[in-house]
Amino acid sequence: MLEVSNKTTNPEVSQPTKACAAISIYEFGGSEKQVREIQRFFLGYFRHCRKVADLGCGRGIFLDLLRSAGIQGVGVDSSEESVQACHAKGLEPICQNDIFAFLADCHERFDGIFCSHVIEHLPYEDGVRLMELCYQALQTNGRLVVVTPNSSDLSVSGEIFWLDPTHVRFYPLLLLKRMATLVGFDVTGGGNVLGSWRALPKRKFLGFLLRRLFWGRFFGRPNTFLVADKRSNFCPASHVLAGS
Repeated sequence: MLEVSNKTTNPEVSQPTKACAAISIYEFGGSEKQVREIQRFFLGYFRHCRKVADLGCGRGIFLDLLRSAGIQGVGVDSSEESVQACHAKGLEPICQNDIFAFLADCHERFDGIFCSHVIEHLPYEDGVRLMELCYQALQTNGRLVVVTPNSSDLSVSGEIFWLDPTHVRFYPLLLLKRMATLVGFDVTGGGNVLGSWRALPKRKFLGFLLRRLFWGRFFGRPNTFLVADKRSNFCPASHVLAGS
């Protein structure tokens, strides 16, 4: 039930082969209904916001939730398929762009940023750079919510994560918290969650409960999330973030 997507572009990476291109970015993701129920959980973290950027907006599911809540959403995704899906739903504005280039031109433009299933497509150095750019794009007291696959969930680490060939690495919550504080964020929340019981197909509900009872905290919470707020305009230098 993870939204599988090609969220970023990197000119140094070779172009996909025909076999890779034949795999839809949504082939192994959950249905729109499932993803909507999962992402609804995170909407409450933006209730105070007026303008929220959705990085790697995919099919526009969270943008639609924002619209329903009366919050202006701005979507960005490098995938033409994703941008077309958003336009088909009447979602605007949608920017087809690399998220790094987009954020670099958005100094203090937003009071909220939602970044769902993006960071796992990046190596560590780029992940830190992403958080740094998010910090710069947020207004003071703005909020960042990062969602990524939960590495401690057996179904995720054992199979789901590897269904997307563009995934690079896991980002456990402890690492996300440390990265956020390094760039100046105040970490205010986080955890491992399913999102909503309604995201489960009825035919799989009993099996889910049995595995949950057997494996405990190592099953049934496929999403790790971080909530971090910007409290000032201070941002450490990039060379410090890289640990050099």
